[in-house]
Amino acid sequence: MPTHKVNLALQGGGSHGAFTWGVLDRLLEEESLEITGISGTSAGAMNAISLADGLSRGGRKAGRDALSALWEAVGRMPGLARLCYPFGSGERFDLDSSPIYPFFDLLSRTWSPYQLNPLNYHPVRALLAESIDFDRLRHSDTIRVFLCATNVRTGRRKVFSNAELSVDAVLASACLPLSFQAVEIDGQAYWDGGYSGNPAIAPLFNETTVDDVIIIGINPLTRPELPRTAGDIIDRINEITFSTALFLELEAVKYVLALPGRDHDDHPLKDRHPRLHEIHAEELGEFGASSKLNNELRFLRHLHAIGRRTAAAWIDTHLDAVGKGSTLEATLAAPSVLDR
Repeated sequence: MPTHKVNLALQGGGSHGAFTWGVLDRLLEEESLEITGISGTSAGAMNAISLADGLSRGGRKAGRDALSALWEAVGRMPGLARLCYPFGSGERFDLDSSPIYPFFDLLSRTWSPYQLNPLNYHPVRALLAESIDFDRLRHSDTIRVFLCATNVRTGRRKVFSNAELSVDAVLASACLPLSFQAVEIDGQAYWDGGYSGNPAIAPLFNETTVDDVIIIGINPLTRPELPRTAGDIIDRINEITFSTALFLELEAVKYVLALPGRDHDDHPLKDRHPRLHEIHAEELGEFGASSKLNNELRFLRHLHAIGRRTAAAWIDTHLDAVGKGSTLEATLAAPSVLDR
């Protein structure tokens, strides 16, 4: 069976990152796919670093085991869901129906993490430090990793590649400003990478020779109903904000592909044939935005199952196109301002 090298671009989205866990779990079963580069932001960064660590340690099975260990550990951590629903949430996975959730939401908008969490405790720091061999990844030449964060002072994107990988780099990529203090690295402060690249696509083309990129999306692209409550409006603003960076980057890919003179030596994509693919679950749109803060293990496993199912459907429909052509047109993914 021929093997096709692919790069992965993993979007962020809090607990919904468990959907990506399920997608990756299924993709790793495909012997015809060889993962060579991974770009990740926020929850996507956590998936990226865990997958890369597993692959560098022991191949596909170790990669699947590392992802499973990560999300099972996250599901055992104390979380907001246990405060909102101390006796279980029944069939609901969002937190909106609990009177405690609006209180914590208001608290986070009134008091900063520097006031609420002066010791700067992060529940995931110890998990990453204990489970990931960052030193091996910093010296790995078998798989490339790119984690996106946003420089607080300049607003510019920062991509941490292999030589810069660390616990702080992962936490910087996943640093929601209203929840955690900015992560300081080499004198610079960073917030969540979703504001500047969710996920970053350019490094996968610029720093590797692989042309196939599979984007695993989490944030709903469309909402059929107009948001009318303050909470729904804020949630939709966040969804649009965290999708815009990806749209703009795909727009840039479309623009560069259309430049004349692809055969010229100075063309940025000379002899390259970028092929874009996407695995995205509109099914996640049925969960409220507050569910991204729900780390109940049964919810994470539910999202994992949706991810596996969605990946299986993509494999049945699009796997044969890998190495041949795009199954996601940049024009459709990132419509130009001139498109109607």
